[in-house]
Amino acid sequence: MIASIDFQQRADACALELLFRHSYPAVFVSVFNAALICSILWPVQDQKMLIGWLSLITISASIRFLIFNAYHRKKPEGKALLSWEKPFFYSLMFSSLIWGVGAVVIMPENSKLHQAAIYIFLVGMAGGAMSVYMARRKIVMYVISLILLPSTLWFILQSDFTFLAIVLGALLFFFSSIRATKIINDTLQQNFLLNEELTHAKQRAEQQARIDELTGIENRRAFYEIGHKLLSQARREEKELVTVLLDIDLFKEINDQYGHAAGDVTLKRVTKIIRQRLRESDVFARIGGEEFAIMLPATSSKQALQLVEELRQSIEEAQIHFKDTQFSVTVSFGISVGNQGLDILLRQADIALYKSKTTGRNKVSIADPDPGDLSLLQTG
Repeated sequence: MIASIDFQQRADACALELLFRHSYPAVFVSVFNAALICSILWPVQDQKMLIGWLSLITISASIRFLIFNAYHRKKPEGKALLSWEKPFFYSLMFSSLIWGVGAVVIMPENSKLHQAAIYIFLVGMAGGAMSVYMARRKIVMYVISLILLPSTLWFILQSDFTFLAIVLGALLFFFSSIRATKIINDTLQQNFLLNEELTHAKQRAEQQARIDELTGIENRRAFYEIGHKLLSQARREEKELVTVLLDIDLFKEINDQYGHAAGDVTLKRVTKIIRQRLRESDVFARIGGEEFAIMLPATSSKQALQLVEELRQSIEEAQIHFKDTQFSVTVSFGISVGNQGLDILLRQADIALYKSKTTGRNKVSIADPDPGDLSLLQTG
């Protein structure tokens, strides 16, 4: 249920973004049409009244213009967009009310031609609203009602057959609009929701493809992707990058003695110990069964050696609890330093790790950064 609400909110945000993007020209169209109506009525209506109505239209358009400008400056995204719905809605309703009520006020008494012309303009404005604000059916209904109903009622009160025929056509338009907007709006909402669900599913799939399911840390693929980026940055800044490979000693014996479930508990426990001591900028990944890799940007060889030695000791001292059994594990480490390339750094670290394994395990070995001279320093 929470997920569906979240999808709905994001779909509403998408619809609102569409409204802001498509309705910006309507601000200028509103003023242009009002000016055009005033020019048509200029010979037959009180000019001060026309100027007053045009001024109100211009003021409402200016308010909407300022809202649009503020929106485009802030460029809200996602759910933050929803806070812009009220200013958009109320400014539009204010403008529509000025159009609807104002059209009745400026309606000339003795010229059916001009009266019909005004109504035609209003129907055109209502039709334009249906296309511009279709992403929100409620808005379409309010705008059409505010624009058309005052003049429609005025025409009905005139008891003139010609006007009644025009009103009948307008009412048919209004009710057909209700049906059309429902069908189109439902389709738009379904498309928005489907798009959000597909986007969410894609993001979730991409995340799952980069995360190790058992330990919750990044996997081999993610480590290589991030590693290449960190190395590119290190080369640009002419700095070195520390790469660490580590392997749980005698992990097969744990699986054989206690079962694979105990092996999983061990992997999680070792992961937790290491994560607690790493920085947010460090990269930590499980790249094999019991093999992990770490990248330490902005870290010297001395700092890396000290950190890894602390990790080795912490893991050695920790107790693994599995059912009614407690046991401990050790980890061997291999360190390489440089910026020659990820494959080279991993190969150096792997040679150093192999040295730690073959000289008694539970050790830390660091390789010389020169690929041709892999002299090793050990601790542990």
